[in-house]
Amino acid sequence: MQKLKNFFSKEMLVNYVFIFYLISLILDFHFFYNSISTLIRVLAIGLLFLIIFIFYASSKERKILIAYFLALLFYIILHIVNVNHFNVPFIKEINNINEILYFLKMSMNVLIIYSIYKLQLDKKKFYNLIYLSSFIMAFIIVIANILKIGYTSYDFFHPKYNIFDWFKESVPFASASTKGYFHLTNQIAAIFILYLPIMLINLKEKVTMPKVITIILTIASLFMLGTRVSTYSVFIILIVALIVYLVTAIIREPFSKMYTLSLVLFFLLSISLYRVCPLLSRNSYYDTLFSEKETSKENNEFKELDSKEKNELNDTEFKKYLGYFNIDSDFYNTYYPLENDRAFYENYLTLGVKINDTRFLERKIIERVEELNDNQADIFLGIGYDRVMHIFNIESDYVMQYYALGILGVIILLGVNIFLLMLMGFKCLFNLKRYFNYENMMLLFSIAYFLLSTYFTGNILNAISTIIPISLVIGYLLSKLYKKEKREDNEYYLGFKTSTKGKEEILKDIFKEKELTIIYNINPLIINNFLHNEKIKEEINKGKYNIPDGSGIALASMLSSHSIKSPIPGIDLMEDICKESIRHKYTIYLYGAKEKSVKGTKEYLERKYPQIKIIGYQNGYNKNKEEDVKKIIQSKPDILFIALGSPRQEEFIISNKDNFKNLKIIMPVGGSFDVLSGNLKRAPKFFRVLKIEWLYRMLKEPKRFKELFGLIKFGFLVLLVNFWYNDK
Repeated sequence: MQKLKNFFSKEMLVNYVFIFYLISLILDFHFFYNSISTLIRVLAIGLLFLIIFIFYASSKERKILIAYFLALLFYIILHIVNVNHFNVPFIKEINNINEILYFLKMSMNVLIIYSIYKLQLDKKKFYNLIYLSSFIMAFIIVIANILKIGYTSYDFFHPKYNIFDWFKESVPFASASTKGYFHLTNQIAAIFILYLPIMLINLKEKVTMPKVITIILTIASLFMLGTRVSTYSVFIILIVALIVYLVTAIIREPFSKMYTLSLVLFFLLSISLYRVCPLLSRNSYYDTLFSEKETSKENNEFKELDSKEKNELNDTEFKKYLGYFNIDSDFYNTYYPLENDRAFYENYLTLGVKINDTRFLERKIIERVEELNDNQADIFLGIGYDRVMHIFNIESDYVMQYYALGILGVIILLGVNIFLLMLMGFKCLFNLKRYFNYENMMLLFSIAYFLLSTYFTGNILNAISTIIPISLVIGYLLSKLYKKEKREDNEYYLGFKTSTKGKEEILKDIFKEKELTIIYNINPLIINNFLHNEKIKEEINKGKYNIPDGSGIALASMLSSHSIKSPIPGIDLMEDICKESIRHKYTIYLYGAKEKSVKGTKEYLERKYPQIKIIGYQNGYNKNKEEDVKKIIQSKPDILFIALGSPRQEEFIISNKDNFKNLKIIMPVGGSFDVLSGNLKRAPKFFRVLKIEWLYRMLKEPKRFKELFGLIKFGFLVLLVNFWYNDK
């Protein structure tokens, strides 16, 4: 096995990715674009993932991946069962093989992201791959445009006009837009939209002529593609790049004159191309078309009919009537024939000004099919990708998948990208000091803008051609933000020091200490109590073992450094300390809570650990705290557990720690005595496993719901100003 692992080294696998990525570009050519080329890429991605899963995945990662694919498999089974129970006779039966192959293709997203994340792709290789890929694609499109070869953006004829003709006359968009030899315009536009911000990142580090030329070719290609998204995206990307650059330059990064001049150059080039680009003629074409229809209405060449008059028209006459509303005849003749459902078109004409919107019509047709099927499960499981494609491919991602896959399918298949984007975004926000830089912000923007643009274009998120590049970029940024670094023993949340060590490590260390060790519980409640009390905060931060007691801290860590793997409940650490005290022959004193609770805790611990030495206990309701302190000192315990509730227990420790300097361990334990004594039931294991023990406590004690506002406050503060508190 080790020999095989040495053979499949990460360096070799990175080279494999590089070669595969470039070959994938060739497979995007129209004459290679088919199910076989898709299958080739799926097999190549699956092989890469399998090697990494076997040789490089951690046990925890394997469990997460297996859980995800089991959930996906369970959903697919439910989906297949649902889509095969369909009750609309004139809609074509679904092809189960096509449906399963679609899911196989869509699952490549997770495989690629994980593979790139584990390979820790080198920064130089990543940017070289992006530049080289963009150059190849843009060069092909630009040359095809100039030579008037390849295909137009809207069909597969040769273009009649090139970029030089744009400056001579107003050219018709259908024969002037160009996609080179690639298959689908929207997919190529989406890839360029993803690449352009990334290339601008690398250009900032060092302005070179090859980089500038590649970016210019990419911008020209986006205008040549001739779609609204490809054209307007050039300006959106350049404006965002300039804003992010200026903000980061003001805050922390050096100002580059060369980069600024390059952005100005790209702006001027974009403006000059926009003034003559094919998109303008497309806009003009539709404006003229609608104007002619309106003129026809005004000249009484057309009049709207009431319901009775429409019913009197035969199908041929009614189709002619539909034509006056700028509805594409392919819809009522081919995609969703009027003869099958005339009532739909009659009702559609009553919907108002949106009836000439093609995408609106696409959506309404699928809604009508769902309505006729009358199956509530369709909302969650969808009516099937293969079925939707045979009716009409909705030109809006997320919407298309919503109808095809249902809510569950969208969450499981498309939700991965959104979840990871939010995860990485939160990590940067939680660690602005570390991660707020031009590269990270622009990488986040490139991913976010790509995912947003798919809603306005369609045919993107279900294509292997675009799944590969977006997954590559997400995987790269994920590996960059979550790259394993030397772990610090502590990190800070709103200025409160918190240990990153695990429970076993802390337990081992505290019994090695020769001086008094105070263990503070750091959680949202403690932080909110002492947020503005600098004196107590300073005292708490003197502690070496401030445990992350609560899911709030663990979640904050997950979104930032990821150093804290799981919370350490104070009650669990208390019991472990009690158990370990036997081996070290340490004595224990219990102080706080009601008499019934503290006495019950003593009895519980003595039953569970017969050899434990509890030399004293007293409740916390004596108003004379000095007397309580004297009793504790006279007992000479090694360990003192204090259950006075926050903030009283922390204030008590800080006020009296000099009196307790001969003790070994002091730990505030909140309501632990109530739980251990049995007076208050601890949350069931289900709540503890899900890290929502706090929710159970609120449900059992409704008065605690006021603490919910504290949790919300903590979340907002950590998200927005954690870096400021820590610097302060």
